[in-house]
Amino acid sequence: MNPECSPNTLAKLDGRTREARLMQKVRAELVAHVGGSPSATQRALIERAANLTVRLAVMDQKFAETGVQSEHDSRTYLAWTNTLTRTMRHLGLEGPPAKTKTLQDHLAERGA
Repeated sequence: MNPECSPNTLAKLDGRTREARLMQKVRAELVAHVGGSPSATQRALIERAANLTVRLAVMDQKFAETGVQSEHDSRTYLAWTNTLTRTMRHLGLEGPPAKTKTLQDHLAERGA
């Protein structure tokens, strides 16, 4: 896959490809990271993070196989890495806060 393909190309990935599986994995992990029920804004950030992760993985593979990184590739890689870092920071570096126990939870524990 060309790392500079159109934005719609990644959205149409065949679910059997390595890239599609990576994208699904990143999505699932980030949804879990934000507590399992992301807001609309979090869903958009998760989608962006999954897309960038796949693009960076493709560039990593290309660099590993060829040993060549053009100046343009290097700038693109750095920009995408910085964007991914900022996106992740918006999603939160820590997981969701621990669920506060209710009175029912405490009573259930004591009764068990």
